[in-house]
Amino acid sequence: MPKTSDQVARNRIGTDLGTTLFVEAGAGTGKTSALVNRIVELVASGVSMEHIAAITFTDRAATELRDRVRRRLEHLADEGTHTGVAAAALIELDGAALCTLHAFAQRILIEHPIEAGLPPAVEVMDEVSSLVDFDERWDSLVHTLLGDQDLAFTMLAGLELGISLDHIRRMVVRFDENWDQVEERLVEAPDPIPIDVPAIVDSLRPLVDLGDHCIEANDKMAIQLELVEAYADELAAVADDPLSAIRILGDRKVVSNSTRLGNQKHWTGAVPIDDVREQMQDARALLDAEVTHLTDQVIDRIVSVVGAAAVTAASRRQRQGQLSFHDLLVLARRSLTNKATGPGVRAALHDRYRHLLLDEFQDTDPIQIELTALIADPDTLTDDWRQLRPPPGSLFFVGDPKQSIYGFRRSDIALYLDAQQAFGKEGVRLEQNFRTTGPILDWVNGVFSRLIAEEPHAQPEYAPLTSTRPAATVGPAVTLLGFDSDHKRTAAQLQLDDTTDVVAAVTTALAEGWTVWRAEPDPHGGPPIEGWYPCTPGDIAILVRSRKPVADLAAALAEARVPHRIEAGTNPWAANEVRDILMALQAIDDPTDELALVTALRSPLFGCGDDDLLAFHLGGGKWDHQQPGTSGLPSDHAVVEGMTWMADMHARRPWTGAANLVEQVVRDRRAMELALCSHRPRDSWRRIRTFLDTARLYGEARGGDLRSFLAWCRLHTADDVRVDEVVPPEPDDDAVRILTTHAAKGLEFPICVLADLGAKRPTGNHTIAFPGAVGAGTNPVERAAVAVAFKKDLTNSAHRAHSESALRLEHLERLRLLYVGATRARDHLIVSLHRSTPKSDPEHPVNVTSAEVLHGAATGTSPTDTVAHLRPTMSDLPMPATPETAPMPTPTEWRADAERVRSQGARRRTVAATTIAVEASPAVDEESERARQGEAGRHGTGVGRAVHSALEVVDMAGTGESEARHAAATEDVDPDLVVSMVAAALASPSIVEAATSEHWRELFVAAPLSTDLLLEGYIDLAYRTESGLVVIDYKTDSWNAEQDLSAKVARYRLQGAAYALALQKATGTRVERMAFCFVGSGAAVEHEIPDLEAAMTEVETWAEAATSEEI
Repeated sequence: MPKTSDQVARNRIGTDLGTTLFVEAGAGTGKTSALVNRIVELVASGVSMEHIAAITFTDRAATELRDRVRRRLEHLADEGTHTGVAAAALIELDGAALCTLHAFAQRILIEHPIEAGLPPAVEVMDEVSSLVDFDERWDSLVHTLLGDQDLAFTMLAGLELGISLDHIRRMVVRFDENWDQVEERLVEAPDPIPIDVPAIVDSLRPLVDLGDHCIEANDKMAIQLELVEAYADELAAVADDPLSAIRILGDRKVVSNSTRLGNQKHWTGAVPIDDVREQMQDARALLDAEVTHLTDQVIDRIVSVVGAAAVTAASRRQRQGQLSFHDLLVLARRSLTNKATGPGVRAALHDRYRHLLLDEFQDTDPIQIELTALIADPDTLTDDWRQLRPPPGSLFFVGDPKQSIYGFRRSDIALYLDAQQAFGKEGVRLEQNFRTTGPILDWVNGVFSRLIAEEPHAQPEYAPLTSTRPAATVGPAVTLLGFDSDHKRTAAQLQLDDTTDVVAAVTTALAEGWTVWRAEPDPHGGPPIEGWYPCTPGDIAILVRSRKPVADLAAALAEARVPHRIEAGTNPWAANEVRDILMALQAIDDPTDELALVTALRSPLFGCGDDDLLAFHLGGGKWDHQQPGTSGLPSDHAVVEGMTWMADMHARRPWTGAANLVEQVVRDRRAMELALCSHRPRDSWRRIRTFLDTARLYGEARGGDLRSFLAWCRLHTADDVRVDEVVPPEPDDDAVRILTTHAAKGLEFPICVLADLGAKRPTGNHTIAFPGAVGAGTNPVERAAVAVAFKKDLTNSAHRAHSESALRLEHLERLRLLYVGATRARDHLIVSLHRSTPKSDPEHPVNVTSAEVLHGAATGTSPTDTVAHLRPTMSDLPMPATPETAPMPTPTEWRADAERVRSQGARRRTVAATTIAVEASPAVDEESERARQGEAGRHGTGVGRAVHSALEVVDMAGTGESEARHAAATEDVDPDLVVSMVAAALASPSIVEAATSEHWRELFVAAPLSTDLLLEGYIDLAYRTESGLVVIDYKTDSWNAEQDLSAKVARYRLQGAAYALALQKATGTRVERMAFCFVGSGAAVEHEIPDLEAAMTEVETWAEAATSEEI
């Protein structure tokens, strides 16, 4: 009997391994489990892990997949039926291709770098180094755009039309992310042709002459024609100045296209008013067409220049081996499609990866399907992946088209549907949801079955989900806020109402104890107990579509005393903690920046109040830390101390890197400690650490001084190109989570709140798109192009041709985004439907707010026991209990405790064998030990290092000349001298004996000397004999007589004994002999420690005494 309603489909995933399957896995149906099951069954059938590639969407998903596969393989190995293949797969798992698409592409390039046209060394740039590279290229491009005389008219005309450098910068960003599509669509665009102003003026004159047929001077049309005449004269005056003409044409409203101007009674029968209106409209259409034509030319020319720069930059990165993440995908695809080398690469990869499994296929880059299909079918030569025919069972797709929401990241629902048509004839559907309770799914199915309807190449059919989970014991399953709040209100009032109700619903759930299903620890120490328990703040997540309402939600939650954390991908540089650090750095860098100085002093980093600043000012102080003047205030005054510190930091600035200065500001001004005073210390710590990492990575990528770093920070603080804050999961943080719906993809929450659904869609946004298909023909709707919209009425022809279809796809994706948000809920779903009545019906469905969309679909669902139309009121939550604290110690007790801690902390915990030679041997003076530490003698430390380096790798049965000369070249010392010393060492009796015995070179050894002291060191050579171990230590010291040599042995005696003692303790094997091999004066001379046991005892005695000493 099937365990679930779709058990047959699940069984087929694990058993039908010879068929290419296309699995449609609805939300919460366990698609990862299905993928893991497919991989494990492939292994059980005899497929090696190295022949399997599973490509996921995120690093987090890849890590989870690898962990779950490992657990299943371990279980399979323990079962006994497939122990051998499971054990082999576990060994291969760490190197297996269970990774993201970018990581898989990187594997292809690493395995085939020559075919990909890459140099030997390849580096993938991180986020910061990519930004640094982008800034350098942007500066160069701006110089080209503004300095090239051939582009002068294009740029000046663009500025007159309203195109700014910020518009172009955003275009560069978009082109960088899609340079392959830019390259496919790149055409040489000619310079724009100036508008024919005289022709426009000539076309306006006949219109102006029509005013003679009006018999009433005050007629509105007659007045308008007089304005048109003045407008035509103004244009005629600048006929030889095309830029001024563009400026005048930008304000062409005087040539009205109104259909109501003028009164028929005031016009003679020869020229009816309707004819005048029509000619006025024709004139306006002509002006609009001329401006539009010029705009197209200007934008296309800018696209041509900027696009060529993006492609050139990609080629440069390829030559230099410094690749962006997108470069990985494009170059991997090119290595497969290259007509000369591609077939060989495809064949090799096909032999390596015989089974390719694609996870979250609906949200991936289109390049993914090309890579996998080309690898799976290495024989078919075609430019269209849809024509490829991979062997049955070589491909496995799993995804949910209803959750395709990453159109802005190049994912394409049409691609999913095309792949399903090409490879998914054997379709499998998973419909059993394990995440969400039945009542919530009933509501979700009822609403979204009305919203998500199948459209060819645009929208999949809706597949309902089933559930066996019962409703929560306390609290409604679905709560609708503002269901009847459809009335006119401002955007600010709408957001306030939405935020108020959302926070009130959160406090209501916490106060009433809405129950959620989870496992709690057993108080008796048994396994965790699953059941329904009252919710806590950590069980609740608020999902928003954009970051705009986040600040208001956070403030309202804080006022309600609800702990919360913002995970909506905020910019860390906009946080107060980071702004304070930036202001301090700015004041340090520029003593003349009085605003930065005063702002920094007023920040928590310096703690100066307005009264402190006033006292400093009235005392005669100056806002310049280099010349602060005489204020008459004491040196420990907050302002004086702060400015003195800034002056000191300014003096260090020229020879201190920006990252070190940032770290010093954080450390000296106690930024991490001050975070404890904030509402959410851990959030502040995370932002400060993110900023520190950014500064460090900037220094590694560019170097530069503090001023260049601050300029870079200012550039990106309010820019679309920035370092996003990474918010790691913190299971111990019991707080309401605020995050975007996109960020919540793949997650689940016991209580999920959908907020800010009544906000209007932003209009006139800057967009760059790449619609159409390359080689699609002449139809402008199908032809590939770069569609540009800098703002409303500042677009090119490609955008206008594709705008309707783009808006339709955006609306359909919005519906899928709402579905994703609703299916994140496990036990309770709260939906805010606050909305404002529009003045008129929107022109396009995409402009209908999400709240209106959901309200319309949910109108037929009346309130029930599980669906509540709630008007929540704020519930007072109890203040958190004050943590218990120990009684305050007396000053005497505190000092004694502090002294104890300081004394314990000051005691040494480790000691090196070379240190013992210095501290425990009375014969060693400080000067001689400094020379000895590098095995220096009269030959210098470089010779000692070279000899040791060569003996570490040399063939002990050979002469060692090659290794010795290489080591000498590395240290830049006399090669003949190093060769002679190495040869002498290899000829010594102990080294000859070691060469034929089990031996270890440059062996690190550590062993406890006492309870609190660890002895450590590196042994040059150790080898095993029948009676024990032998320790050899090379010495390159020179000597003049036997007496001098004996003194050196005495000096090194306890060092050698320490090596022997550590090795004996660590291995449990007796060290029978310890010898020094001196190679500094001709033939090697060996000297053993005659009383090794006594010397080791001395080392232990010294350790007992040293344990109690402070460093």
